[in-house]
Amino acid sequence: MNFNGFSFDTAVQNALSELDNNGRIPHAIIIECENKDTALSAAKYLAMYTVCTSREKPCGTCLNCQKASLMSHPDISYAYPEKKSKTYSIEQIRSIAKDAYILPNEANAKVYIFEEADNRLSVIAQNSFLKLLEEPPQNVHFILLCENAQNLLVTILSRCTVVRLKQKAKISEKSLENAQKIVNGILSSREYDLLLALNVLSDKQGADETLSAVRTLLRDGLAVSVGGSTLLDGTLGKNLAARFTKGQIIQMIELTQSSAIKIKQNININLLTTWLCGEYRRISWQR
Repeated sequence: MNFNGFSFDTAVQNALSELDNNGRIPHAIIIECENKDTALSAAKYLAMYTVCTSREKPCGTCLNCQKASLMSHPDISYAYPEKKSKTYSIEQIRSIAKDAYILPNEANAKVYIFEEADNRLSVIAQNSFLKLLEEPPQNVHFILLCENAQNLLVTILSRCTVVRLKQKAKISEKSLENAQKIVNGILSSREYDLLLALNVLSDKQGADETLSAVRTLLRDGLAVSVGGSTLLDGTLGKNLAARFTKGQIIQMIELTQSSAIKIKQNININLLTTWLCGEYRRISWQR
């Protein structure tokens, strides 16, 4: 990848370079970044890279690159909510799906960029978007920008390559350690190990952060299973990917998310941990 003319720091350059696979990038990318301008700049760069006609991409000088830099390329679309709405409508997603199957106008590929996807894509819109991500047209790319990828559906995350730019650490060492105990309990063949590990949730103040770390560790397993990179623990990620199917890991992530909601509703912790242990075990034994 050519970064001449771009002001990305080394960390951003490295993150974007990992997407390059022999001159191609994944068909669906989520850029998670607290700085919206940085996220948008990265999306513009990837769009320029996709439509560039030079060998060293993006060259910044070909006609496709020039139009991309001015946000005027006919094959690069920026999706915005219609009228005064703050979210994308089902009709918009369906319209984009139809347009995606139309051949590019000038380049060899098409790119669709969604800003603030974690806020603008409702659950209904995301579910409508799934089929397009599962069976994308040839040479069509989708780039979703967000501050927190965890606000997107797990089914969306599992079909995209997630790139995190300058993400601040938000998980304490204690919460990470507790989460690792829980995940090791899930991996253990002894139910008692998991039930014992779940006792850390009795500290309600730290329970939400611990469950957030559990979700991230489980997503590490999902990332390994699809050839992606891990965020917190590569070893646990490999163990999860070797032990469970992608479907099982997705179910566990969704279960962990629902548990976090139940804790906020002041559910009895003893009942929650017993139920959670049984549900993790049920998913683990599925065939």
